[in-house]
Amino acid sequence: MYCKNCGKELSDEAIMCPDCGTPTGTKPKTHKSTETDTTVPFGLISLILACFAFVTGIIFGSFFCVYSAAVIFLFMIGSTTFLPGLTAICLGIIALVRKNDSHDRIMAIIAIALAGVALLLLFLFLVLCISMDTLLVF
Repeated sequence: MYCKNCGKELSDEAIMCPDCGTPTGTKPKTHKSTETDTTVPFGLISLILACFAFVTGIIFGSFFCVYSAAVIFLFMIGSTTFLPGLTAICLGIIALVRKNDSHDRIMAIIAIALAGVALLLLFLFLVLCISMDTLLVF
């Protein structure tokens, strides 16, 4: 190909003449990225945290209620149920707000519901323990 202005020979990929600066009219070729999609699957992460919060809430909550555990055990319940449950709800909301695929959104909805149930059960266990006077304070 040749420059329309000065007549100099140009490469086929040239978008402008290196001598006179006249555009050739060809568009630059875009290179497709070979990188994979690296978005964080917040729906999956929130679902895993919600399952963890639900299981630990049931196990530790029932143990706390049945065996009249001490207040220090309350810290264990809070750190293994409340924090992951709250984090699962937050990450689930983030996954719903982001424009992800439908599987991630479905996992986020399930995670929010499961974490909500886990936190509700934790609250009910604590109310039950307080009403039965099984909370030991050292």
